[in-house]
Amino acid sequence: MAPQYTELNRLGSSRSNRWGSRVTNFLLHTQEGNGTAEGLASYLNNSANGVSYHYTLRDGVLVDVVDTDYASWSVLDANGYTINLCFAGSRASFSRAQWLERDADLRIAAYRAVQDAHKYGFSTDVIVPDYYRGEGISDHKYVTQCLGIGDHTDVGWNFPWDVFADYVREYDGGAPAAPVVNMIDAEAERAAGWIGKRLTDGEIATPDGEGRFAEFEHGYIYWHPRTGAHAIPRNVFETWAELGWEAGPLGYPIGDHTVLNGIGDVQGFENGAIYRRYGQPGYWVHGEIRNRWNRSGYENSPYGWPTSNEIPFDTGAYQTFDNGVIYFTPKSTLGFLTVDGADTPVPDAQG
Repeated sequence: MAPQYTELNRLGSSRSNRWGSRVTNFLLHTQEGNGTAEGLASYLNNSANGVSYHYTLRDGVLVDVVDTDYASWSVLDANGYTINLCFAGSRASFSRAQWLERDADLRIAAYRAVQDAHKYGFSTDVIVPDYYRGEGISDHKYVTQCLGIGDHTDVGWNFPWDVFADYVREYDGGAPAAPVVNMIDAEAERAAGWIGKRLTDGEIATPDGEGRFAEFEHGYIYWHPRTGAHAIPRNVFETWAELGWEAGPLGYPIGDHTVLNGIGDVQGFENGAIYRRYGQPGYWVHGEIRNRWNRSGYENSPYGWPTSNEIPFDTGAYQTFDNGVIYFTPKSTLGFLTVDGADTPVPDAQG
């Protein structure tokens, strides 16, 4: 039976289109503050704040903030294929005892995770530290550690994953096992609206002998046991090919591509992300330069879109953007915006 809770509809506009991306993960977050579920939802509904979750939860009150058919603004490049729930009034520094004081909320979060996993057809496996990359239920640190996106570490080391996983199994009880499917075929079915007809008869092994891929009219689908199967539009694929495909610095794709404001694409890979505006060259961002750019608001930041790959310089590197440049040294990053023809230093948007 479902746990008892109060669900409030506070759906707002702090969201983005998923552009056909398949949902694969349900992620847990902490607020790092003392708010209520409704108070946090009110903050998230102000789109100027640049952050949102699908749900906020505290003391038996679950607030719907973003419709799960849309992407919330929670995990940067992983927004397109995740559902996100934030425990209001929580901190990553919580002790196990503090988390267990909120046992009823753990039950509610587990129940909602299972319901959404069944609705969108992804695994209910609970992916706990030290993590592995796959479909299932996890937290923000999974995005940082496994997907290489951002630097958040919530919900923290003391989260009672054993208790939470027991609740997930309880609410998932009796669910039929998923049939064995060919992942490239399944991804082709998901991307059927844009990828076009299949051009490859069967699959082709990648040079490392571990992955497989197939070509389609408007893109490719690559599969690896470590990352799953993901469709890559030709717009992104051309840039990835220039960098050496999966054998290059980016590795295999780890997420579905997202269309950004109708003017370009982004897609996450094991070691960075490719951004490409239509009709222009594509570039990849990674490491500390990417983290700083992400913190500033990524392509919607004052820096704008990347206009180069990372360029080695002295003991570090730099990367140019529409309106500025970000430098990386072994000790720090430095950001400059071009104002009236002069490079003006700007503070890091740490948050």
